[in-house]
Amino acid sequence: MRILRQTAVIFAFGYAGEALSRFVPIGFPASVWGLLLMLVFLGLRILKPRHLEETAQFLSANMAFFFLPAAVTIFENFGVLRPVLFRFILICAAGTAVTFAVTYGTVRLVRIFMERR
Repeated sequence: MRILRQTAVIFAFGYAGEALSRFVPIGFPASVWGLLLMLVFLGLRILKPRHLEETAQFLSANMAFFFLPAAVTIFENFGVLRPVLFRFILICAAGTAVTFAVTYGTVRLVRIFMERR
């Protein structure tokens, strides 16, 4: 029952992000709004990490499963992708490098702030 409750909390933030994206004139995707709301609630300690822990671990452990539909779609549309394959691979590689660099920087900053406490 805990996992169901934790999943409901995650979906609630997703739906709140959807609602916020419709009413706020800033062009952020709804998923980003939902994550920002969750971050605020975690930062204010209204929501505790233990409230999401089991479901977050399950989702992280099974992350590859959630990318299967996207991978299948890419393979199904390979004929459309073939003429721009080099650019596609370049964009994927650059996106991965930028994501890695930003994640690395974020972890370093968080560690610095945590050590100050």
